[in-house]
Amino acid sequence: MESDEKIKISYDTLWKFIIRPPRDQYSEEELGETHFVYHRKSYIRTDYSIISSEGHTLKCSFIQPDAESRPKEEMPVVIYLHGNSSSRLEGLRMANTLIKRDINLFIFDFAGSGISEGEYISLGYHEKDDVKTVIDFLERIPGVGKIGLWGRSMGAATTLLYAYKDKRIKAIVMDSPFADFSKLAKELCIKQVSHLPGFLIDAAMSIIRGTVKKKNGLDIYKLKPIECAEKTHIPGLFIHSYDDELINFQHSIELSEKYGGEKSLNSCHGGHNGRRPNDIIEKVGNFFSKHLNEGSADEVDEDIIKKKNEIINESDDFSLFNNNNDIGHPQNFENLNDLMNTIKFDDFKSEDTNFTDKK
Repeated sequence: MESDEKIKISYDTLWKFIIRPPRDQYSEEELGETHFVYHRKSYIRTDYSIISSEGHTLKCSFIQPDAESRPKEEMPVVIYLHGNSSSRLEGLRMANTLIKRDINLFIFDFAGSGISEGEYISLGYHEKDDVKTVIDFLERIPGVGKIGLWGRSMGAATTLLYAYKDKRIKAIVMDSPFADFSKLAKELCIKQVSHLPGFLIDAAMSIIRGTVKKKNGLDIYKLKPIECAEKTHIPGLFIHSYDDELINFQHSIELSEKYGGEKSLNSCHGGHNGRRPNDIIEKVGNFFSKHLNEGSADEVDEDIIKKKNEIINESDDFSLFNNNNDIGHPQNFENLNDLMNTIKFDDFKSEDTNFTDKK
């Protein structure tokens, strides 16, 4: 393989790592049955296709009780925002902690993710507009009450980039957010290729920045959720793993310190895509119940929930509602590590590199 071709392949791998990671492709059958029983109540899943502000079709699902099982006409809803290389399937697996508290769930694939249209993701830059599209759509559905957002990774960053400017959102959960993407990118580069001088990493990032901006309008140097944190006065709950191999725990610490509203920072073990402990998931459910369910108690009786879950495990057949496996889909860090340790970053020092304008 010629040297120039090797450089182009290496370069393409780097920018695709940011805006075109592996896509979570799945069939709609994997969403399960459209009618099911959970906690002795009947639920329906309604699938929608809505058009984003960018003109992309977003694939969505709304899970709520049927008319006979509905406890009240107006019910709160949580919109789950998945991570990169993931899809609405991720949110579906979190449904049990919400619906057993009479909170409905709306899940969707961001543009460029899952089976929605779109070529690239943007780590929150365009995704925040998808959130507005979804909330505007939800407002037209009868019986939708207070709205909360639950985001993970890219979805958590999206939550911060959007929530502060929409008064319809009453509570937010942010699992593994990044504070500043340019800082995160440098951290990953240094972690993988610590022997390289900083100026070479900066040169490579400058070229990658130009390509990413050209392809989808994202300026990676301006992607800073932390600038939105102090403007946000909605009750917020942060989650981050000590063992996160992608986004350092320090990002959530910095975001939490800057956050302008009622907040709590919750730590756990497990990698970036590792399963979250049940006590963390239950804490999320209690948090949303407190802020979205009018007049509800701050805490749900865990003994009652445990007994109900034992009954459900014997009688229900909706296996997607589990938290026993990893969430999301991990990036291939081994390939990235191999690439970054063989690449010659000084090949990228010039903005005139001939492959940067190629799509």
